[in-house]
Amino acid sequence: MNTVPFNNEAEQSLLGSVFLDNHVMTEIADKIYPEFFYQIRHQILFRVFLELYEESKPIDITTVSSKLKDKNQYLEVGGLEYLIELSELVPTTANVQTYVEIVREKAIVRRLIETANLIAQNATRSDMDLDELLDDAEKKIMLVARERSASDFKEIRDVVNEVFGKIKAQNERGTELTGLQTGFSSLDRLTLGLQKEDLIILAARPGMGKTAFVLNVAKNVARLNNDPGIAIFSLEMSAEQLVHRLLTSEAQIDGQSLRKGRLTPEQINYLLVASDRLARYHIYIDDTPGIKVSEVRAKCRKLIQTKNNRLGLIIIDYLQLLSGSEKWTGNRVQEVSEISRVLKEIAREFKVPVLACAQLSRQVEQREDKVPIMADLRESGSIEQDADIVAFLYRDDYYNKDSTRVGQVDVIFAKHRHGPTGTVSLFFNREYSAFSDLDVHHKAE
Repeated sequence: MNTVPFNNEAEQSLLGSVFLDNHVMTEIADKIYPEFFYQIRHQILFRVFLELYEESKPIDITTVSSKLKDKNQYLEVGGLEYLIELSELVPTTANVQTYVEIVREKAIVRRLIETANLIAQNATRSDMDLDELLDDAEKKIMLVARERSASDFKEIRDVVNEVFGKIKAQNERGTELTGLQTGFSSLDRLTLGLQKEDLIILAARPGMGKTAFVLNVAKNVARLNNDPGIAIFSLEMSAEQLVHRLLTSEAQIDGQSLRKGRLTPEQINYLLVASDRLARYHIYIDDTPGIKVSEVRAKCRKLIQTKNNRLGLIIIDYLQLLSGSEKWTGNRVQEVSEISRVLKEIAREFKVPVLACAQLSRQVEQREDKVPIMADLRESGSIEQDADIVAFLYRDDYYNKDSTRVGQVDVIFAKHRHGPTGTVSLFFNREYSAFSDLDVHHKAE
């Protein structure tokens, strides 16, 4: 028969340490909760300790006894005899952090067992489909994981030393970039590269080149940053369609010719070279339609575990096609708000940039000035709040037949939490689905 994991000696020693020195409460009050104790009487005692601590009163046998009697729990914990036993149990508080860790770990293991049992019970229910079961299980496990990874205050001198070390190393490398190179120098100058833990929203109306742009970024990141590993979640196009575009861009072959299969021997050669180059990159494509944002997190976690921690960038195409949890059924704004919040959590959890495409509302088309603004974010919810960068793609030649800026795409940085806003212009070759810096394009001409 399996026994419930707990350590009675650690629980007693932790309570005894508080009796010995009340200052211990300052160290443990935010790390230990009454429910972390397995023994009911220890839970009762720690609640009393917390009450006395919050009232700035001493925690000793007299004050604890008084509180317990007021609650009619004095005998339930073992009365005076047990209080004296605890107060005389430890000779020093030197090991209090060890007791804290033991009590916390045992409590989290018990929570994990309870959670696993709940998941097993739900699995036998006939009213829950597989997606609901998996989503519910993921959330329950994540709640337990968060308890274990809860962070404490960081002393500023430690953070200062860490930041200074990174600045010094950056200076010695002689490069201005602190994030992933995108392959577009004008864009990298403004952002200093795609930064770890950033949620980057790339929003536009259909036809502006969102998918082509993020695919160009993906292969450039792989080529210029030691192939860090890139996960692409494509909710609108199949993996085959994405690779078709990547090959078009990499081989510089007209996409229409590629689809028709009318290629010259020279183009076949270009295609072979491009195929070989792309196949070497660690780019992973998931084309599950309507995937839940919780599944994105789970799949990224699995990818990291199976690919030796090789994940440097996550791309979502596009955000509004993701699904949230079932509780927001019928409330799309709240659902999208949850999706953007979870995407930011994913960026922080895996310490990678998340580049998410987003669709702009039709109100852009109804204005005389078609340049996007923040209010155009469709079903925006908290997208603007959660994002570190919000950038819009805009093509003047799409709306104006007489435009003097044929082939140019503006990347408009409307929000940039850690840097300047502004506009970067790139050249977009639609035939090849290829983006390039304007100066590079002009030189090529």
